Amino acid sequence: MKDNFVNVKGAKIHFIEEGEGKPFLLFHGARFNAYTWVETNTLSSISSAGFKAISVDFPGFGKSQNGDFDSLSSFIKDFMDTLNIQKAYLLGASMGGEAVLGFAVDNPNMVEGLVLVGAVGVPSYESKLKNLDGKPILLIWGEKDTVSPRRNAEIILNHIKSAKLIIVGKQHACYLDDAKKFNDEIVKFLKGE
Repeated sequence: MKDNFVNVKGAKIHFIEEGEGKPFLLFHGARFNAYTWVETNTLSSISSAGFKAISVDFPGFGKSQNGDFDSLSSFIKDFMDTLNIQKAYLLGASMGGEAVLGFAVDNPNMVEGLVLVGAVGVPSYESKLKNLDGKPILLIWGEKDTVSPRRNAEIILNHIKSAKLIIVGKQHACYLDDAKKFNDEIVKFLKGE
């Protein structure tokens, strides 16, 4: 596991990477940072499954500088372009889930697959969800998520036949309730199980 910094549109952006293989990018929620996915062993679980796992601090979070980005979704594209990543799996939780979803519907050709965890803001993208049909998408929600209601997951399920929903733990940050199940479900998803 190593800490790295890269200059993205003039901002020093921090990310942690582990492993080799196809890139798998992880994006945190508003109360968290890149180290969250280290602490939950998600980074190591994904790298052990044969991927290059890259956990990113959003601009202004963790060790990343604020930057001049149109949105968090456009930041994801700028980050991938800077690292010359043409296509990746992406995971986003809560605010990070909205950013990943916003990026994905506008850049489906750059998406290998998605893991959306209690993603917020889903209705804003409803008209574009069809762009992702056929992509492998795993939705992970806490059973009693009060921040992102289950209907957000159901909107995605209604529009994308290749999406599936798994319930893990209780709270919005469900990976804190049961990190092992959370990681196991992601690895199963990556193996096509």
